[in-house]
Amino acid sequence: MPNAIAYLMLGFWPIVTLAAFRLLPPGRALLVSVIGGYLLLPPEPAAFDLPLLPGLDKVTLPGVVCLACLVAFRNQSARSFWPESPLVGLLLTLYLATPLMTAVMNLDPVRWGRFEVPAMSLKDGVGLALRHALTILPFLLARQHLASGGALRDVALVVTLGGLAYVPLMLVEVPLGPILNEGFYGFQQALESQAERGDTYRPVVFLQHGLWVAFFTLSATLCAFTLWRSESSGRTKLLFAALLLLGTLLAMKSFGALLMALTVVPLLVLTGRRIQTGAAILIACLALAYPLSKTSGIVPEEKLLANIAEIDAERAYSLEFRMANENVLMERALERPFFGWGSWGRNHVMNSASGEWETITDGRWVLTLGVLGAVGLVAEFGLLLMPIFLLLSAGIARDPERFSPYAPPLALLLSLNIFDLIPNATLTPITWLLAGVLLAHAERPERRSTTDSPDATPRGPAPLRWKPIL
Repeated sequence: MPNAIAYLMLGFWPIVTLAAFRLLPPGRALLVSVIGGYLLLPPEPAAFDLPLLPGLDKVTLPGVVCLACLVAFRNQSARSFWPESPLVGLLLTLYLATPLMTAVMNLDPVRWGRFEVPAMSLKDGVGLALRHALTILPFLLARQHLASGGALRDVALVVTLGGLAYVPLMLVEVPLGPILNEGFYGFQQALESQAERGDTYRPVVFLQHGLWVAFFTLSATLCAFTLWRSESSGRTKLLFAALLLLGTLLAMKSFGALLMALTVVPLLVLTGRRIQTGAAILIACLALAYPLSKTSGIVPEEKLLANIAEIDAERAYSLEFRMANENVLMERALERPFFGWGSWGRNHVMNSASGEWETITDGRWVLTLGVLGAVGLVAEFGLLLMPIFLLLSAGIARDPERFSPYAPPLALLLSLNIFDLIPNATLTPITWLLAGVLLAHAERPERRSTTDSPDATPRGPAPLRWKPIL
């Protein structure tokens, strides 16, 4: 259970956010509060449980406090709170309303032999809808207050600085195991066995799982290389930061994140904006295609496992377990395909003899499909994917000079995060921030420059010092 320090930290974060909004422009204060809160606040189950509201935790608390500060300080933006794109507005409406429909469609209990999983109530639906509303705040606030080209640079910079601040903590846990969260906040959020990597460990620090830490380190690494490629001064320091983050990622021994880094870093360093944009679109399409292919039964699982087994038998065994589990969860989800099974674990399969759960949810896509159905899946993944496709529609591939040089790399990072939602559930406030700031950049690209708002830095990204190889 979380100790007193965990709740003191949650209670102290509004003060940190208030100070950030006093000292910094609104966009930068938003970044510091949301990203800093995600990295430093205690993970679940630490939360403030208030009447009539979902729990305020590291995911929801920073966004709520940022909204309160923006209202209190009357930091008005020329942009509306609601997205301009009708399609994004429709997806957002579905995202907020689907939990209510899910509750209405799941008013019956689920029975497994002599065991019973309770029915959903309308109160459960309202609570889940409110949770969605609080979770989506970083997306909406980033779109509204991080609308300049300079804001994209700020995102890359804050993520890089957050990664560098996390490096000492991660390097402590590589040899010693996941000890920091238990030492500071009084509980261990993940099994130690899940962090073991031979004779070392994959760090967990203050996040939900080591996979979350690995993907954040990947994000910081890519942002650092992007800054190094684009900036005209301080390039030696930026290169050192990028290599330090990449070395830390190597030490973590997280296969998936490391594979993505080895694939994408050369794209950021050696290619131009068009190829980076094309890679982002391709990865986004692959992420979109997997659920469609999986539900249609056309994913070549056996061939895929055989190819991976030739490289790493242990990794192939782990993937086989995940796929088998995913198949069971998918079949369960398709029994109520439109609005899912709702909460209380109703989307899982239970052993009718022992009453124990027989399934574990790993991928975000199958979790969302099981809980909220196809409508919920389309809404959530659509909100994440639309900024990338709207950038393409706005002409980033045809005329990349109209856009910030940070737009293609950050779109590539967002597409990687969406792709990672297939095997994992690494949907974080940083994911929503990225989607929001890219949506803002896609809506009105002709107005974007690196110095067009108070949030922008005096010096924008400089032209490349060399021509891209590709």
